[in-house]
Amino acid sequence: MSNSQSCDSTITAFATHYHRYLVDVRGLAPNSCKLHLRVVGSLLHMCFPSGAIRWRELRFSQMAEFLTKEFRRLPNHWTQRAWLMATRRLVRYLELEGHIPNGWEDALPKRVSWKRASLPRGLSAEQIQGLWDSCQSATHRHLRDRALLLVYTKLGLRTEEVAGLTLKDINWKDGRVLIRSSKTRRERMLPLPRDVGEGVIEHLRVRPQNSPQIFAPRQPPFTGPRCLDHVRSCMASLFRRAGLPHARLHTLRHTAATGMVNRGASFKEIADVLGHKSLSTTLIYAKLDMKALAKVSLPWPGGAR
Repeated sequence: MSNSQSCDSTITAFATHYHRYLVDVRGLAPNSCKLHLRVVGSLLHMCFPSGAIRWRELRFSQMAEFLTKEFRRLPNHWTQRAWLMATRRLVRYLELEGHIPNGWEDALPKRVSWKRASLPRGLSAEQIQGLWDSCQSATHRHLRDRALLLVYTKLGLRTEEVAGLTLKDINWKDGRVLIRSSKTRRERMLPLPRDVGEGVIEHLRVRPQNSPQIFAPRQPPFTGPRCLDHVRSCMASLFRRAGLPHARLHTLRHTAATGMVNRGASFKEIADVLGHKSLSTTLIYAKLDMKALAKVSLPWPGGAR
């Protein structure tokens, strides 16, 4: 069936064609076809309640929501695997036919896992404001904490990436910063927002030490482990001053990602900024139900902002 025939179809008509595809192309047995059509039918009826299919209106977040609801309804692990397999086969077919952008299959979880079943835990706007209010004096300590907070909330870095930032990593002329990650063993170049650059400069102008690392302890040696402990200690102190002694530092990374989603960043952009190896890791942010998450095929830094 050509794209012109199938872009505006009905669920019944698509199911008939997809059944032929499963039998003639994939060679599925009758019971397997029945299972696949059951899953596909449930998914399409959730996405298109009127029964009329508009592929351009389909969102990846709808598939994530469908799987989440089905997994809660069907606690059996093997049943969940079958539902995921049927959804993956449908996504692969829709990508092949050009109905959805490439990349959706990669964003689906590789296997059933409850590791990412909950929503990403970020900080509220009030909690973030409390952190800002706790570092508003002109002392070096507060200037350093403001710079750290900007780096965390605007760039979404891991703590080891923040601690590893050096002066040579920042290209002030081009407004870019090189991020090195020992976790993924990969490097990535990110845009340096103006407010982050200004915050880092204010910190550098008054810091008492002279070290290659931007966020280093007062006294040498400026080794990686010491810089990491120093950053953790600084942020723990800031959390306590803001009345958030039990908040995890990693929540700032979730907060940054949530902010990107709310500003309309694409699924691929979020993965690239956060330095995820696989789009499936970024799948948790699809639960925020934002339309921009459907644009998984857009290369970063292009696409909607």
